[in-house]
Amino acid sequence: MRPYIICHMLSSIDGRIDGDTLTEVIPAGEYETTGAKLKGDAWMCGRTTMQLHFAEKRLFISRTHKQAGPQPVHVAQRASSYAISIDTLGRLRWSESDIDGDHLICIVSERATTDYLTLLREKGISYIVAGKKSVDLAKAVRLLHKHFDIKRLLLEGGGNINGAFLESGLVDELSLLLVPGIDGRHDIPTVFDGMKPKLKRAARLKLMSVLKRKNGALWLRYRVR
Repeated sequence: MRPYIICHMLSSIDGRIDGDTLTEVIPAGEYETTGAKLKGDAWMCGRTTMQLHFAEKRLFISRTHKQAGPQPVHVAQRASSYAISIDTLGRLRWSESDIDGDHLICIVSERATTDYLTLLREKGISYIVAGKKSVDLAKAVRLLHKHFDIKRLLLEGGGNINGAFLESGLVDELSLLLVPGIDGRHDIPTVFDGMKPKLKRAARLKLMSVLKRKNGALWLRYRVR
């Protein structure tokens, strides 16, 4: 058992996801408004997105450098809504145990250090250790369902974490807010990125709905086949 996973993203017409370039072509709060309609009980981002928008700017530096290895799930508290961070090595620092009222769960690999997990416990932050060298996404989402009763998860990552979930067969639905703007720059992250070059076939989608939103944006919802 795992949560139903919806990848909810905002992008330019050409698929770029640098939100700072799109502020003039989409009303403030439109991404959050459409996301709320999906009725998720948790949302998730990767380390880069979390550091950019939510975590402290300075990174954690271990004093012991002792890798944690396999660890039990730490449930600091149960909540009605959760914010989930994928942070393979355990580098992000947090000032609070929640983000805007959503209890924080950090997902790390066994390469995270023991003193980092101690820091999370002291802050009242829940965590899951899954995967030896990198985060085992399939195991992590099963543990989210089992220990936190998360049934509907919104994946709001950067392109790499979204691509990793899609590659692992863990995306059930794509919710894409397509805004009337063109980015056009090289090397800007896209909705899905970093997938293996040997995958030469597009992931098949089935259209669920199309809604016109404010300022000419389109809200597209697809089922992943």
